[in-house]
Amino acid sequence: MKFKKLYNNIFLLIIFSLILTGCNNNDKINEQDKEKNTSKTNVSKIGGELIIAAKTPGTFNPLLNTDEDTDQVLKLIYDTLVNIDENIKPIPNIAESWTVNDIGTAVNIKLRNDVIWHDGQKLTSGDIIYSLDTIRNATESLYKKNLRNIISYEVIDDYNLKIVYNKPAADIAYTLYFPIIPKHHYDTKEVVPDPLGSGRYKFINYEAQKQIRLELNEKYTKNPGYIKKITAKIMQDKTTEEEAFKQNQIDFIYTDKLNMQKYASDKKSRQFLSQTMYYDFVGFNFNNQYLKDKKIRQAVAYVINKNEYLEKYYLGFADIADTPVHPKSWLYLKDIVRYNYDRGRAEKLVKEVLKDEKNKVKLRLLVNEENYQRMNIANNLKLELDNIGFDVVIEKNNIQDYMKKVDEGNYDILLGGWKFSKFQDLTFMFNSEEADAGKNYGGYKDAQTDLLLEKTFLSFQDEDMRVAYKELQKRIYDELPYVSIAFRKNIVYTNPKLEGELKPLEWNIFNNIEECSIGVTK
Repeated sequence: MKFKKLYNNIFLLIIFSLILTGCNNNDKINEQDKEKNTSKTNVSKIGGELIIAAKTPGTFNPLLNTDEDTDQVLKLIYDTLVNIDENIKPIPNIAESWTVNDIGTAVNIKLRNDVIWHDGQKLTSGDIIYSLDTIRNATESLYKKNLRNIISYEVIDDYNLKIVYNKPAADIAYTLYFPIIPKHHYDTKEVVPDPLGSGRYKFINYEAQKQIRLELNEKYTKNPGYIKKITAKIMQDKTTEEEAFKQNQIDFIYTDKLNMQKYASDKKSRQFLSQTMYYDFVGFNFNNQYLKDKKIRQAVAYVINKNEYLEKYYLGFADIADTPVHPKSWLYLKDIVRYNYDRGRAEKLVKEVLKDEKNKVKLRLLVNEENYQRMNIANNLKLELDNIGFDVVIEKNNIQDYMKKVDEGNYDILLGGWKFSKFQDLTFMFNSEEADAGKNYGGYKDAQTDLLLEKTFLSFQDEDMRVAYKELQKRIYDELPYVSIAFRKNIVYTNPKLEGELKPLEWNIFNNIEECSIGVTK
């Protein structure tokens, strides 16, 4: 089967983020500090106000919005058709259940019959259809990609509908992750109606360039939560937001490891780690005669000390990965025998392959110089590879030259990364058809891997998908087209008055806010 390139939902990162923080021991965040999140209080009544930051919204319509930060705030107002949980798995939300047909080209969706809009009207299938139409007709939308393979949709009755796709696909349930808006409210001549959703918080008002005020929807049919009010103060940029948090003008900030150390020494701030889909790896150029040999790739894997990387270079803010599937994913292969650090075994493998070489084999290690974290990893990897028989030259380039060399295949080994969508289709990375003109930059080609990739994309039921991904990961782990390093974590810092356990996710930083309260104790 020929795969259509699926780049719309996968963004090449090759970890170009400008990580400018140092990584010495003084910068490390004490493990005890990272774990000081357990609240001993029990929430018991509604009250309090949480103050967060927001950008100036271009629109309050979540289906026309194009800003990811604004999308996080709008998720407090608007519920999604399905949700994506901590295991990166679609779960019921507005949709009570869904059934994909045997050939993966259609899904029948049953809605909950108890979802109420903030104005008291019931949510029905007509609202889902209207939301789909809104996305389809939008020039731009964060959810435009969800509809790329949808050819039709229809109402069956008030609480049932059907969506039809133009080809079989395993990611159908993931395409249902988008906010739903009410037809009766938005299908109006009023140019910009006030936000009206079905979510945990109701829109109260917006003071331009100042703040957005929300209030708890106490009629929310699931657990509404305890925090009575949320005020989003408008911030012009991240620097302003960071300063506002330090000055206690806001109670909540979401950040990546670039900025973590600014708050690490603040013993009052509570800290909640958030998994992300940012994946780091070591890649190989299969046009290199030595790297074609699996034993050499295995040797590289054996000198990558992931636990040391986690501690020294990620400062604990990552999930160690052994395959390109997120370790928290319901599809992750857990019973895998890891390539634990073993320099002796690595050296033995190298000697087996290079026994006839009179001189050390030179390898070029490509890294972008702006990324200090990757530069540290590159220096460590060079040292390890030099010690087992190679002569490694680090080629540090600015981002433009780095990208050019990646595109041209002008490297032997590279340090890079991807940002995955929530559904991890690995076709673009490893399929043979992508090796010449796609994003399989290393030129890896393997017929068995191609078949397993096809199987993952043609598995439409949960158990079939688990089996398919298990087989694929075993093959990738055995073949080692990449050596997986880690998936990064981001972090939420909060004012200590926030009690309870927030469980932020990259796609929903307010996840589990219903179990939190503001200074309310039993």
